[in-house]
Amino acid sequence: MDHPALTLYVGRLHEGTPRLGFVVSKKVAGKAHDRNRVKRRLRAICLPLLPRLGSCDLILVVRTPALALAFTELQVAAVQLFQQAGVLRDSDSQEGHDER
Repeated sequence: MDHPALTLYVGRLHEGTPRLGFVVSKKVAGKAHDRNRVKRRLRAICLPLLPRLGSCDLILVVRTPALALAFTELQVAAVQLFQQAGVLRDSDSQEGHDER
């Protein structure tokens, strides 16, 4: 799945929780603190979504436009990619959800 700021690769399905990986190359952000900042933001975006993500391997590759995005814009981009890939379940259809 593709977005101007991010690319999502979806790997094989497996048992258990989803596994996430973030790739920020030196070509995208030359300084380590810039690369780390983007990865911290993506972790903060993905952590609350983990219960809604399917059990698969997900790799988010960061592109240069992501460095200029605000947190909410980066969040919208990531959620859109997860939805396009079909790995983001609705919040009311979570496993173990009990309506009693």
